[in-house]
Amino acid sequence: MEIITIEKTAFKTLVEKIDRVHEELLRLQNPVKQMSNQWVDTSDVLRILNISRRTLSKYLSQGKLPYTRLENKNFFRLSDVEAFLASGYGFHQTLNS
Repeated sequence: MEIITIEKTAFKTLVEKIDRVHEELLRLQNPVKQMSNQWVDTSDVLRILNISRRTLSKYLSQGKLPYTRLENKNFFRLSDVEAFLASGYGFHQTLNS
């Protein structure tokens, strides 16, 4: 076995770089959480949820998915879309009615 010695400052620098790489890997594992303050438009939501425009319109009119309207265009927070996904799209309510 070989033993390598390095200066304390070089070791600290190396550990800091490894920590930054680790943080970046964690961020890349769950990009939606990192983008939770970002906004997406209707076409992005349709792709994320894999639903039609009519279904999205129904969810919006029922108040199931919050949005902001700006210059005749709807925008959605990614965190709200993620919460909507976690809730099961509201399907449990339509199956029981």
